[in-house]
Amino acid sequence: MHQRVFAAEVARALTARGHTNSLTGRAWRPGHRATQASPKTVRLWHDGPDEQNHLDRYAQALQAAGYTVTAEHPAAARPRLRITRQTKEP
Repeated sequence: MHQRVFAAEVARALTARGHTNSLTGRAWRPGHRATQASPKTVRLWHDGPDEQNHLDRYAQALQAAGYTVTAEHPAAARPRLRITRQTKEP
């Protein structure tokens, strides 16, 4: 069963692990951008060069933090990550 996950929570988890957020600071800079796709799903993109390499590094960091990460490559769209979190079974 999936549990609720928040885009801001995912962004903070990545930032705490040394990854730059493209939406914070005075000016735009390359980094991650998380959006709320549903109450239980967050979508994550990398804004900037070397997109796939950064997505791979984000996936590793988020998996280490306990998130379930799925790479998505929709037709005619940029690659992204789908972030969810499973509830732990007793």
